[in-house]
Amino acid sequence: MAKRRQKRRTHVTRTEDEESKIPKSMVLKMGDKKREVTHTLAQLVRDFRNVMQPHTAARLRERKRNKLKDFITMAGPLGVSHLFLFSVSTSGNTTLRVGRTPRGPTLNFKVTQYSLCKDVAKFVKSPKSLNNSDFVQPPLLVMNNFTSEKSEDAKEALVTSMFQNMFPPISAQTISLSSIKRVLMLNKREDGTIDVRHYAIETKKVEGSKAVRRLSTVGHKLQKRVPNMRSASDISEYLLDPNGGAYTSESEIDDEDAMVQVTDRPRKRKAETTQKRAIKLVEIGPRLRLELRKIEEGLCEGKTLYHSSVSKSKKEQQLLDERHEQKRKLKERRRKDQEERVKQKQQEKEGKMSRTKRGILKAQQKAEAAGASATGSNGSNGAADADDSDVDMEADVERGADSSDDSDIFSDNDQVDDASDSEEEIE
Repeated sequence: MAKRRQKRRTHVTRTEDEESKIPKSMVLKMGDKKREVTHTLAQLVRDFRNVMQPHTAARLRERKRNKLKDFITMAGPLGVSHLFLFSVSTSGNTTLRVGRTPRGPTLNFKVTQYSLCKDVAKFVKSPKSLNNSDFVQPPLLVMNNFTSEKSEDAKEALVTSMFQNMFPPISAQTISLSSIKRVLMLNKREDGTIDVRHYAIETKKVEGSKAVRRLSTVGHKLQKRVPNMRSASDISEYLLDPNGGAYTSESEIDDEDAMVQVTDRPRKRKAETTQKRAIKLVEIGPRLRLELRKIEEGLCEGKTLYHSSVSKSKKEQQLLDERHEQKRKLKERRRKDQEERVKQKQQEKEGKMSRTKRGILKAQQKAEAAGASATGSNGSNGAADADDSDVDMEADVERGADSSDDSDIFSDNDQVDDASDSEEEIE
């Protein structure tokens, strides 16, 4: 009898608390009549959505009448934690705003240079074609030349914290190395600009010579060409030739720093084996160069915490703080007044509903009372008619009695006359 298969790969489902802690994002393009969204900017937005997958709205469709307030309102119910807003300024520059919902802060960047994924694929020597399995897990975030969150410079610490919180944290003890397929690299240059690069991870076996590795990949469906061995009289000459691999892209994996020990799970039911593999990064795009211009306290509004081209004195900063405090108090007071008016209108509405219900009940009661009085009046009229009929009957009876008396008198008189006539005849 065949042995029953045991389930080895168990899929662990996340709880609601774990799901709520995962950062989620929305990548949007914002524009109006004065600042129209170009075709290249729309394509850049689609490429950047692929960078932020899988925890982003990849198929989001904006409409011209949609405002930023609409997306902020829907960010709460959908659990969105970050907003990436691409737009074109009045001067024609491309800008990127990275905001944390619901109360900020917001980082305003100027996109000085960018390249789309299709542009990157043109100048990469061996472009990589991606599939859905490459976007199952978020990319591995690598930050270079950034200060730590405990830095004395508040601006640097805030920027570092914002970038680190865009993706869920990775635990080296629980994460599977084979599940990491992409890398997002942020490199801070000397002039303060930030280079954004998006790579795909490729692993290749390093065991054996280059010639053996080239022969082992012949059976792959993407590479069916057999190496040229015309100059070799025997297969051993090709395998023992140190230049058998030629100067191909495989020469990049000979560096010892690019080799790691990876525990691979073979498809067959055998014990896990540790193999030595070389890691190679293939750029898939897009490319961006960002320049930090401004940091706002709120979500695309509020007090300016940092500005690259404008500096304020202490008195001016104090006046601005007072002005923002007044605006905040005014906004809070208006919000409270609005809530009170809403409550008052709700109470009035409920009162109207209760009054209408009371009016309906009173109308029903009046209708019932009118119906009862109508039936009572009909009964009294019937009794009166009966009394009148009785009186008429009595009158008729009396009239009949009188007539009967008169008839008797007439009959008696007639008898008397007849008797007198008979007496006269006898005489």
